[in-house]
Amino acid sequence: MFKKLTSQAALVAAAAALLTGTVTGGSASASTGASYIGNGYPNGTTAVRCVQHLINYAIDRGRYWGVAKVAEDGIWGPKTRQAVIEVQRGTGGYLSVDGIVGPRTGDMLMFEGDPEWSGGGAGKGPCYSYVPTTY
Repeated sequence: MFKKLTSQAALVAAAAALLTGTVTGGSASASTGASYIGNGYPNGTTAVRCVQHLINYAIDRGRYWGVAKVAEDGIWGPKTRQAVIEVQRGTGGYLSVDGIVGPRTGDMLMFEGDPEWSGGGAGKGPCYSYVPTTY
């Protein structure tokens, strides 16, 4: 229970930092023009694989407590959608729980995920063009 609350508090703190602009680490960390990812969207293989990897990386480091890891196969399916929903649900209301990776969910994934994939906040990782964000 304590670990879950600690993890949720960390997510809320990260979300607050993103909103206030205190966690930028550079000019940008993803593309503001990237397509949403989820049911009813184009869901390119690379974009979905980025989401899957960023979620799994964060899970391995104690973030997103209670979220099941997903296969990094680039296929948008029910398990990936459920993982996105659980990430959204764990933010204490910061994110809409809709199973869609839009800019705000993308912010969270890029901030919490693998810095080698997300660019570490500097917009240089391979997921830069594929995950939508607000900045």
